[in-house]
Amino acid sequence: MTDTYCIECAKERSKENHLLRSCGITLQDYDKILKKQGNKCKICKTKIPGGYGRFCIDHNHSTGKIRGLLCNNCNVMLGRAKDDIKILATAIQYLIDSKK
Repeated sequence: MTDTYCIECAKERSKENHLLRSCGITLQDYDKILKKQGNKCKICKTKIPGGYGRFCIDHNHSTGKIRGLLCNNCNVMLGRAKDDIKILATAIQYLIDSKK
């Protein structure tokens, strides 16, 4: 006998399976992290995740440790900067200098 689920339950189950496979966390873990962050992006503090409608799970690419949940824009920003602190610091200085 196969299990059948309503569409909403099937979506939740799919999200749970994706989180476990890709990040090693449960949906409950995700919700705890989000609640701890005040239900907003850890960087820009927006409550609008963008992207696929959920905050992105940001992690250290060397250790795999989860750093926090980010909106799509902040996640893309870090990815495009290759998580390189020097690139991000240079970008900050560029913005500071351009205001003078």
